[in-house]
Amino acid sequence: MYFTTKSSFMYIHNSVLKQRISKLLLSRYTSRWVILFIDLFLSTISFVVSYWVMAATYAKEVTQLPVFFKLIIWNLLLCALVYMLLKIHQGVIRYSSYHEIGRIIAAVFITNFILWLFIPLFYPHHSFSILLSLLVKNGMLSFFSLIIFRYSIVRIYQYVTNSWHINTRPSALMYGIDTNSVGLANMLNNNIQSTYRIIGFITSDPSTSNQRIMNLPVFYVRDGILAKLVHTYQIQALTFPTQDALLSEKNNLVESCIHLNIKILLARSPKAWSACDTSDKSDKKNTNSIRPIQIEDLLGREEIQINLPAIGQEVKDKVILITGAAGSIGSELVRQIATFKPRTILMFDIAETPLYQIETYMHEHHPQISIEAIIGDVRHTERLDMVFQLYHPQIIYHAAAYKHVPMMEHHPSEAIITNVLGTRNVANYALKYEAEKFIMISTDKAVNPTNVMGASKRIAEIYVQSLAKYIQTKSCSTHFITTRFGNVLGSNGSVIPRFKEQIDQGGPITVTDRNIIRYFMTIPEACRLVLEASVNGENGEIYIFDMGDPVKIDDLARNMIRLAGLVPDKDIQIIYTGLRSGEKLYEELLAQQEITKPTSHPKIMVALVRQYELREVSRGINELVAFAERIDTLHVVKKMKELVPEFKSMNSIYTQLDHEVTEEPSCEVPFSNN
Repeated sequence: MYFTTKSSFMYIHNSVLKQRISKLLLSRYTSRWVILFIDLFLSTISFVVSYWVMAATYAKEVTQLPVFFKLIIWNLLLCALVYMLLKIHQGVIRYSSYHEIGRIIAAVFITNFILWLFIPLFYPHHSFSILLSLLVKNGMLSFFSLIIFRYSIVRIYQYVTNSWHINTRPSALMYGIDTNSVGLANMLNNNIQSTYRIIGFITSDPSTSNQRIMNLPVFYVRDGILAKLVHTYQIQALTFPTQDALLSEKNNLVESCIHLNIKILLARSPKAWSACDTSDKSDKKNTNSIRPIQIEDLLGREEIQINLPAIGQEVKDKVILITGAAGSIGSELVRQIATFKPRTILMFDIAETPLYQIETYMHEHHPQISIEAIIGDVRHTERLDMVFQLYHPQIIYHAAAYKHVPMMEHHPSEAIITNVLGTRNVANYALKYEAEKFIMISTDKAVNPTNVMGASKRIAEIYVQSLAKYIQTKSCSTHFITTRFGNVLGSNGSVIPRFKEQIDQGGPITVTDRNIIRYFMTIPEACRLVLEASVNGENGEIYIFDMGDPVKIDDLARNMIRLAGLVPDKDIQIIYTGLRSGEKLYEELLAQQEITKPTSHPKIMVALVRQYELREVSRGINELVAFAERIDTLHVVKKMKELVPEFKSMNSIYTQLDHEVTEEPSCEVPFSNN
C-alpha cells in the first residue's frame, strides 16, 4: 500500500512537473532580450576560451590581463551592436531555420572583421599571426555556440512536443511530398497547439513508396491502402496542402476518406502556415493554418484567369452602375470592380438592409472610392431617369431580378414586371444617356425554359439582343451584352446553405428527386467571367460560361452529411419531396457544339440563338406587360409561351397552355420603346 501510494505521488509529481515545463517552453515565447543576453554570454565565453587557447600557443607574445579585459569589453560591445542590427535575437528559437543560420554567420563574421580592423590601431605591438589565430578561433567558437544553443532549444521543444503530448494529438496523414506538404507537416508536428500530428505522407507517385521524409514513412495510394492505414495507425484525418491537390484526388482518395469517416483538412494558404515564419504571432497563425473542408472546396475548379489589365483599363476612372447591388452577384461585382479603381460605383437596389451592409463594407475596405447607395426599383422609370440624369453612368451591370423558380411560378406577373419591364427600363435609359456598355446578368434557366422565371429572363434577353441589333444601323455607341450562368454556390436561397442549415438542425435534408442534377459555380468565379465578357464581348451577343461537370444533388446532400461526421439515412434522414413547380431534372448542357461557338477565353462561349426584330419584340412585351399589370395570370403565361415558343412548362399548372399556343408572336400592339 505504501509503495502504491508513493508511486502515485511520484506519477502526479512528474505530471505536474511536465505540465509546468510544457507551459514554460510551449505556451509563450522567451523575451528577445533574454535571447540577446544568452548570445552575448556565449560570445564572451567563446572569446575567453579563444584568447587563452591562443595564449597557450603564443605565451611570450601575449599581453597581460589589462589588455585582455579591454579586448573582452571591445568584443562584447561589438557583438551587442552587430547582433541587434542583424536582429539575430528576435527570431522564435523553437522555429529556427537556415534563415537564422545565415544571420548568425553574418553577425559573427562582421564582428570579427571589425575586431581585425580596429585592434591593431590600439594595440600595434600584437603580430598579425596572433590576431588572426585569435579571431579565427573566436569566430568558430562563437558560431558553433550560438548554433548549438538554438539547436538544443529546438530539440527540447520537439522532445516535449512529440514525447509528452504524443498520446493527446490524433494522427493524420499529409498528402503529397512537395515543398508545401513537407513544410506544413513540419509546422504541424512542431507546434503543440496544432490539433493533429502527422505520422506519414501519402502520394499518388508509386516511385516514392517506402521512402522516408522527416523520418516519416511515405505511402503510395492504392486500393485498400487507406483502410489499412486507418486500422494500423488509427488515422483520423488527411490533410491537403492546397486546393489543387484536393481536387486532384476528389474522385478517389477524398471519396474514400468520406466513406471511412476520416476528416479531410485543407491548408488555408501557404502564407498562413509557413514553417519559417518567425513573427511573434506565428503560433496563432499555425493554430488557424488548416481547416475542415467545405463541400464548396470539392465543387471548385482551377482558378479562372481573366485579363486584369484590360478590365482595369475598361473600368478605371469611370462611373459604374450596378442594379441589384445588394444581392449575391451584385455585391460581389461591387467588391471586384472596386479593385480596379473606378471613379464612382452606384449601388442601386430596393432592399434597404443588405444595401446598407454592402455600403458599410465598401466604406471600410475601399474608402478611396466614391460610393453611392441608391434605394430604387428598376420598375420605376422616374427613379431611373433621375439616377441616369444625375450621374451619367458609363457602364451598367444589370443584376436586379427575381430568380426563385417556385416563387415566380406562383407570381408570373411580378416576374414580368421586374425581370422583363425592369430590364427594358434600364436598357432604354442606358441607350438614352449614351452609356458605353450595358451588361445583363441572365441564367441558364433561360435555355429551353420550363418555368416562368427562366422564360421571363429569356424574354429580357430577347429584348436586349433585339435592341442591340436595331441600333447597329444607327449612330449609337452603346453596346449591349448578355451573360448566362447556372447555380451559384453560396448565393441567397441556394441549395448548399439550406442543406447546412438542415444538418445543423439534425435533419432531415429535403431533396426534390434522387436523379436531379445541377451545374454550380462560385460567386467570385461567375463575377470574374462577367467582367471578362463585358470587356471582350461584342454588341448583341449572349455569352455562356463553362460550368464544369454537373453535380447530382442527392450525392451532394450525402457528402455534406458525411463531411459533418454523420451517416446518411442513419444520423440524418434524406426525404425526397418531388420536383417543385417549374423544376426539371436536368439543366441544359450549355457547351454543346451545335448551340455555341468559342471565344478567345476557354471558359466563355457565344450562344447561337434565334434573332428577333425590335419592333416585333416590343409589341409583344407591351402586351405582356399590360397583362401583368392587370395580374391576368393565365394570359401572362400564355403570352410568354407565344414570345418564347420553346417555353414548355414542367410540373406546373401552366402545362395545359402548351397545347393552346400554336401561333407566332402577335403584332397587334403598337410599337413602343419606352
